[in-house]
Formats: sequence, structure tokens, C-alpha cells
Amino acid sequence: MDHGNQLSKHRIEALTDGIFAVAMTLLVIELRLPEHGTGDNEAVLIEALRHLSPNFVSWIISFFVLALFWIGHHRLFHYVRHVDGGLLGITTLMLAGASLLPFASAANGHFPSFTAQLIYSLVMAEMGLAALLTVRHLRRHPELCAQALPLDVFAAARFRTSGIIFVAALAAVISYQWPGKGNISFMLMAFLRPLGDWVGRRYVRRHSPLQ
Repeated sequence: MDHGNQLSKHRIEALTDGIFAVAMTLLVIELRLPEHGTGDNEAVLIEALRHLSPNFVSWIISFFVLALFWIGHHRLFHYVRHVDGGLLGITTLMLAGASLLPFASAANGHFPSFTAQLIYSLVMAEMGLAALLTVRHLRRHPELCAQALPLDVFAAARFRTSGIIFVAALAAVISYQWPGKGNISFMLMAFLRPLGDWVGRRYVRRHSPLQ
């Protein structure tokens, strides 16, 4: 008997909310003004803000990515009734990436290099892979859900998570050619939500029986 199937979903939801909240908060630590140069010198402040701009860009991307993963996880768990060992393992894998993202974001903000971008992209890709495995697991195990995962939700979530993995890989490729420029690719994530909804609708039309 698989005792994992008897586990409530609420504890893993609470752990997920806690880790995402902490990771989102830790991101802002890198936005520190220098201790020297305090006073009414506006030029010093402007120069400090200019030096912080890469960290600020990295914070925006990282916060947005964590929010996307949290929202996606929350939407999927709306359908979950209880969890099994497989779902717990996959969720733990995603949380490992979420906890590591502040470090990767700091490296990406401080060092405009291919290595820093690669670390950042690998963490995002790992989270994307975990989210993709979550969707696949719930689709293959409908007994975990209060109701079967709708086709449009399945297709849209699969597209969005695959899209994040693609964007992360593209960022690494761009940074290899032009160090420090890889973050440009993350602007594509703004299109993942509407495109995912469109893919979901098309998937339903393609797989629904004829009326």
C-alpha cells in the first residue's frame, strides 16, 4: 500500500508558500546602496543607482519568474485532492530551485558574464522542468485530483513551463556570444501567458470529440 497517497496536500502547499515568500524577500537584499557617500549629494545617489541597475534588472526578472511559478503551482493544486510520493518529490525539486534563485540572481546581477548567466539559466530551467513534471504527473494520475485536469489547463501549463525552459536556454546562448546581454531574452516571458491560453484553447478543439 502506498502511504504517500494518503498525504494531505495542505502541508506541501504551506511549505511552497513559505519558501516562495522567503525567496522573493531575499531577492531585494542585493539592492543595497553603498554606505559611503551619504548626504545631500544627488550626483552620488544617481551614480549609486546606476551601478545598481544590473541588480535591479535581475530582481525584476527573478521576482516575476518566482511569481509565475507560484501562480502556476497554485492553479494546478486547485485540482489536487491529495498528494503521493511522486508529486512530493517533484514539488521538492521545484522548491530547491526557488530557494537557490536568490543566489543565482545575485550572481547574474553582479557579474555580467556567461558563467553567471549559465547559473541563472540552469536554476530557471530546473524549476521549469519540475513544473513540467508536475503537470505530466497530475495528467497521468487523475486519482490525485478532485476532478481531472482540464485539457486546456494541461496544455497551457505545459506550454508555459516549456517556454520558460526555452527562454532560459536562449539567455545562456545570447550571453555566450554577448556577455551581460542574456537577460534581454526574458522579455519573451511576457508573452507566455496569452500564448499559453491560446495553445490551451486550440488543444481542446483538436482533441475534443466532434459534436
